[in-house]
Amino acid sequence: MAAMDFFTKSDIEGAIHRIDELLACGIFQPNNSRNVLFRAAFIELLIALRDLMYKAEKFARRIAFDDDVKKTEKVQDVSDLIKFVRDALCHPDSDNHYIEAGNIKSTFNVAFGKVNVMKIGDFEQASKYEDDICFFFGSHGIYLKRHIVRAFEEAKNLLIPLLNANKPLHPNLGGGASRHPSAG
Repeated sequence: MAAMDFFTKSDIEGAIHRIDELLACGIFQPNNSRNVLFRAAFIELLIALRDLMYKAEKFARRIAFDDDVKKTEKVQDVSDLIKFVRDALCHPDSDNHYIEAGNIKSTFNVAFGKVNVMKIGDFEQASKYEDDICFFFGSHGIYLKRHIVRAFEEAKNLLIPLLNANKPLHPNLGGGASRHPSAG
């Protein structure tokens, strides 16, 4: 496995801290669905989470559960799903927005609880769980609790032990040492 340098450790700690903040701030509650920052928070969440998925795979192991993941050529597990959604969010011209290539586009449909968002022929965009939020991009859905939070917790559990245990760089990770490597 590759060695983890100071900057990588700092990136991991920063991503963990930011994801914790985003998940705790309440922006993903139904009453905030029309908040101007709802989508921006989701974009930032997925960018940081994709980075953690990459680093977990590079330094520990791939986060590879596939519960409630629609398997396609591009998507085989939750890490692929997170990348797929992150790519859709960051690239408006991506084919990841299409249910059918060039024909039907579906971007950032959000379902709070168990609900059928749309049905077109045999295709159905539906959230199966009353206790979760599902975000839809093209033919894929990603659940907040079942995919995002679970993948985050798994990555965190793999990556935190790999960080410098004697000098944690962030107070939420068990200490409060300076972020600068020469600070001692």
